Amino acid sequence: MKKILILLVVFTATFSHAQSTGSVVGKLTDKEYNNEPLAFANVIIKGTTKGTTSDFDGYYKLESLSPGAYTLMFSFVGYETQEINIQIVAGKVTELNVPMGASAASLDEIVIKTTTKRESETALLLEQKKAVEIKTAIGAEELSKKAVSDAAAATLKVTGVNKKEGSSKIYVRGLGDRYNTTTLNGLPLPSNDPRNKNIDLSLFGSDIIESVGIGKAFSSYTSLDLAGANIDIVSKETSKKSLLKIGVSTGANTQTTFKDFKEIDGANWFGVNSNTKHDVRSLSTYSFENSYTPNSTKANPNLGLSINYGKKITLSDESNLSIFLVGSFSNKYTFQEGTADAIVDISDSGVLNVGSIFDTETYNYNASKMLMGNIVYKINDNHKLSYNHLFIHSNTQKIQDFVGTTNDVGRDSDDNRLVNVLLQTEIQNRLFVNQLLSTNKLGESIDVNAAVSYNAIFNDEPDRRKNTFIINNDTNTTRISQNAVRDNSRFYGNLFENNIAGNLSIVKYLGERFENNGKITLGYNGSITDRKFDGIYFDHNFTNPRNSFVDVNDLDATFNQNNLNNGLFGIETSRGRNSNDPETYLPQLYDAEKTIHAAYLNAIYKFNDKLTANVGVRAEDIKMDVEWDTNISFPGFSNNSKITLDKQYILPTLNLKYQLNEKTNLRASGSITYTYPQFKEIAPFTYEGINYQESGNPALLPSDNYNGELKFELFPNKSELISIGVFGKLIQNSINRLERNSAVERDFTFDNSGDATVYGVELEGRLNILSKESDDQEKSQNLTLGGNVTLMKTELEYNTSNTLFNYTGDSSQLEGASPFTINADVSYRFKLNDKETISTLVFNYQSDKVYSIGTNFQENIVEKGVPLLDFVFSHKFNKNLSIKFNAKNLLNPSFERYRDIPEKLTMNSYKRGASISAGISYSL
Repeated sequence: MKKILILLVVFTATFSHAQSTGSVVGKLTDKEYNNEPLAFANVIIKGTTKGTTSDFDGYYKLESLSPGAYTLMFSFVGYETQEINIQIVAGKVTELNVPMGASAASLDEIVIKTTTKRESETALLLEQKKAVEIKTAIGAEELSKKAVSDAAAATLKVTGVNKKEGSSKIYVRGLGDRYNTTTLNGLPLPSNDPRNKNIDLSLFGSDIIESVGIGKAFSSYTSLDLAGANIDIVSKETSKKSLLKIGVSTGANTQTTFKDFKEIDGANWFGVNSNTKHDVRSLSTYSFENSYTPNSTKANPNLGLSINYGKKITLSDESNLSIFLVGSFSNKYTFQEGTADAIVDISDSGVLNVGSIFDTETYNYNASKMLMGNIVYKINDNHKLSYNHLFIHSNTQKIQDFVGTTNDVGRDSDDNRLVNVLLQTEIQNRLFVNQLLSTNKLGESIDVNAAVSYNAIFNDEPDRRKNTFIINNDTNTTRISQNAVRDNSRFYGNLFENNIAGNLSIVKYLGERFENNGKITLGYNGSITDRKFDGIYFDHNFTNPRNSFVDVNDLDATFNQNNLNNGLFGIETSRGRNSNDPETYLPQLYDAEKTIHAAYLNAIYKFNDKLTANVGVRAEDIKMDVEWDTNISFPGFSNNSKITLDKQYILPTLNLKYQLNEKTNLRASGSITYTYPQFKEIAPFTYEGINYQESGNPALLPSDNYNGELKFELFPNKSELISIGVFGKLIQNSINRLERNSAVERDFTFDNSGDATVYGVELEGRLNILSKESDDQEKSQNLTLGGNVTLMKTELEYNTSNTLFNYTGDSSQLEGASPFTINADVSYRFKLNDKETISTLVFNYQSDKVYSIGTNFQENIVEKGVPLLDFVFSHKFNKNLSIKFNAKNLLNPSFERYRDIPEKLTMNSYKRGASISAGISYSL
């Protein structure tokens, strides 16, 4: 019923989302002095008193213009006045560059260019300068200029944002997945992998992105379940009458391509596995469809395919319909070779207690498909109705082949044995996103905004296969090892999650829409999320494992119906649901629901030409229910139980902007936010890896976050920025991953470890080192330098009253927070008529950070900082044909985790290899 009410409320206001005004920006040049910038020239809208003057660099801007036709008058003492007719379009920036001289310029000297507001680099920087909130956005123009391939790479252009190579997680000011949110066109966007809170941003290629906005200071009209940033992806709409673009790319990895490779039997090359559920009806029948033995092959070059189609149809003088479709496929082979050591603890005498020591080989194959489409219907530039659909299918296959020793095997001088652990994991995700948004202006001073979305995700883990063997080098034999119930098993897991969300707001301008002193917004956000998960293990228990010899290249010769009939092994299930019937195998499961209802009031008021304030308050009611039935219990909870978190919040936000002059802003912000635990962090279901396990903690509680920031911004010209900011956060009852005492060498869970403080300083610069343009503007070259640095200190004071976990020491750095991060890029661009060449070198580094908090006299596990260096090159031969070349991870550093003791003992180490790719695209 609640879902129906939300849908009804949102659909009744379908024609209602606010439309932005138009703007004009441009540069005036002096024809009499070699086209040098012309400062202090007058720019006036004919027939009005509205106007401006050009700055020292010849740049000017006119903002908040109502859509329609205008005549602009350009004048300067001693020069001929020019009148130019332009058309202002809502939500877009018109770029008009005018050469001035003693005689009027000819029409072919005047450049009029209209671009979508959120695509133009100049317009986005202007929007950032004008906005009251502290925010940054990367548009399609900058993505193209720096040859950025996806949304994940785009975020790295923003101060304080880092992404680990090979991971989908974004860190903002050192705060990871738990503390960030991702939206698509302002609506909630679920993760393509339910083990994470946020979607993998690398799935969003630059072809579908209009802009990526990163908000690190918060306002009441957005979800406040965050402390790091909200990342909003604005999807592209076609602006051309017709568009067709086809792209093909291929790539290779230095330590993978054309070399021996292992693949899981099951999913095909396209990344589709139709056998996502088991077909076992009897434990005495071996009815598994997939082979236990990995397939041996060669790693082929990576492949990428994409196609874009757009069409704009004029229905009448006042209405049009636009269609934009994107489809893509990509795959990737990677191989990692390294070590994994388990340093359990250090005794008082300094003696190491070492668990397993493995040499590791990991084979990864990833295949993903994406389809996106939108249909936009516009009337009079006053009404707009759009429908967006996104489908993502991703399939990840991983084979981990570990060989080494344990405390019991291979340590004595006469023990010439090794342990071999083989884990084959496949995860298949299907994400469906549907959004309906509308915009409508009512009268001269009221807007009503509305949007609704329905999202669904299917996450399958079909037939995760684990084997444990003992290799005897003296006899050259391999036999089954069975020290634990999971040593030889198959696992099937299935998860389904759906989400309905809606936004509704009413905006009242203090004056007319285009001439006002501010606005007041009253709004509602609602969201309902349901998740259902079930998983089942089929454990293969051998009667006499010491005499059960196997051929690792033909495991199906051991795991088959004949050996099951003969009693070589038996099959048992994880009967954690009070079943005494050995033939009844009920899966472990958890069901979860999260409901959010939020109302907010947000006001922007311009006191004078210099001071503007944004004040807001948000009231949220959040209820989360998690019910589980598993084969494990958590202290204080049974294996069949339920928890409810029901919280109400009153959350104020404040943003202040003081404009010192045309080029300089001072900003301040403050807010109270929260961080709710995720479903997977609460449900006591154990996820088992090759030498670790992780499970939820049903005793988790939400965190309260207090955020503050001061920032100075200097805009030397339209495309340059220099800024410095200081920020601070207090996170009460912070949630962290921790390592607990267990028979398993690495057993992770989550806990409210205590209060954490975060404070730091950020520096950012975007500078034009070289900028040249020919008189006829047909030839230009630019050299730009961009960089940002974040210095940060975090301190987590442990909650010593917590008797469940015995923390090591009194305090620690916050889990996942890097004290130092740096992003830098240098880009060269050369353009001659329709030809264009871009070369970009990108560097990223984030210092060591805590991976998990240590307990029971074990120190923290720390993830070592590594430098990453990428090179991107692209060339456009003409309007239709272009090529692109990428070289990533050129330094090929070693990725490591170590125990935080003076010796810094390495626990994991591997290299990913350098990757290169090349692609070609053709557009019509």
